Amino acid sequence: MKRFFSIFIILSVLLSTSCVKNAQEEKKEEGTEQEQPEGTDPKDDETGKPDDPEPTGPVHSPEGNIENDITYAYVNHGDYEKFGAKSFFNDPVVKATADLYKWKADDPKEIAVTWEGDAPEYVVSISTPEGLWYEETVTENKYSFTNLIPGVTYTYSVTASGAPVKDGSFTPTGKVRMVNIPCSWNYRDHGGWTGLGGKPIKYGWIYRGGCLCGVFTGTDGTDDPYSKEFYDVPDSMSTAIRRIGIKAELDLRDYPKQTGVWGDEHSAHGISLMESRFEGVEFMQIMTDYGLYYPFKRSSFVQDMAWIIYEVRKGNPVAYHCRSGADRTGGLGLLIGGLLGMSDSDLQKDYELTTLSTEKKEKKTKFATQISAEYQFLSVKKGIFTVEGDTFQEKCYRYLNQQFDDVRINADDLDWFIEFMLGTDNYTHPSWAQNYESNTLEDVFGKKDGSAADTKPAN
Repeated sequence: MKRFFSIFIILSVLLSTSCVKNAQEEKKEEGTEQEQPEGTDPKDDETGKPDDPEPTGPVHSPEGNIENDITYAYVNHGDYEKFGAKSFFNDPVVKATADLYKWKADDPKEIAVTWEGDAPEYVVSISTPEGLWYEETVTENKYSFTNLIPGVTYTYSVTASGAPVKDGSFTPTGKVRMVNIPCSWNYRDHGGWTGLGGKPIKYGWIYRGGCLCGVFTGTDGTDDPYSKEFYDVPDSMSTAIRRIGIKAELDLRDYPKQTGVWGDEHSAHGISLMESRFEGVEFMQIMTDYGLYYPFKRSSFVQDMAWIIYEVRKGNPVAYHCRSGADRTGGLGLLIGGLLGMSDSDLQKDYELTTLSTEKKEKKTKFATQISAEYQFLSVKKGIFTVEGDTFQEKCYRYLNQQFDDVRINADDLDWFIEFMLGTDNYTHPSWAQNYESNTLEDVFGKKDGSAADTKPAN
């Protein structure tokens, strides 16, 4: 009898424990359906550890998105609170994606089409809503479209001896428009980022990237590495420039024979040839090194902006570059993006995408956390971020409009540029903005003396 009574007691305890456990689980499940307190995660248990940790493997951009996998993983990972924050490239997911491609991915994803047939060649045509973009003859039963603009609907057709083979349409998605230019690297469109008033910056007008010299074909030590004759521009490079629509080139470097700057880097396309290699492309060279190191003594960034505005007003899309498209280019990119109202988070992302450059074999790490001590213009504590202004957009505006006594851009020109690039007509400049007499854009980028002097200041 006692034995049966003991068994009964044990069963009662077990049943009671099971009921309590079930009740606790039901209560926990009900709680996850309610609004969670700020700063908590419904996936977290009492220990604060996620029940289902986030994946740490690589991710892939969706079908039709022209952002390559690393760019997609990085840009969509989250927002920075301020410029110079810890980089998302250190995050396990982003890093795993970058490792998969050995950190080399500065070209856009292509959109490929295939078709059936046994013709010796086919003509592939592609059009935008404005009309025919280009056509190309191929011998394979496939073709890959590249350098596409997100949000634009493209139509294409494939013909053989004039007879239709296939046609269709597609609309690429994504935000960051990286651009493929053969024999160069690190090119991307300024468009797509969000500017003032939530307006997207227009695609197709301003491009940033690396050198556009072509390929060095001379012999070190016997041929003059600074001679234009020893740089070859393949047809594929000229074709890309023409199809992208670039009509003006701004080189931020100086001629190394005069200054010695980058003089040992001709084999890495490290010199300025003092002219564009592409037919029909206007050229300007403004040595910007010292503006990067002496932002309040050398006004080359203001001159750069004046020339870009001048060319865009003429209807010429501009590509600006140094050698790598990293630091001098990054400084000017920060100024352009800041003037147009990009957030600190997007400005950091745009700068750090240079980390994916294919310029060299080794990884080219360019994190915003590292540049403050290297380049004063980009410094959060010493550079453009310290200019007077309630917002970073106002700081950039003031730098271009009032920082220097003899090199400054009129408010009317800055306002036009902002409104054009954002597709708006209601921008209101700061109350302190000014116009100056006898101060055309040509006067600004043509200055070669005073604060715009292109010689290194005395220590």
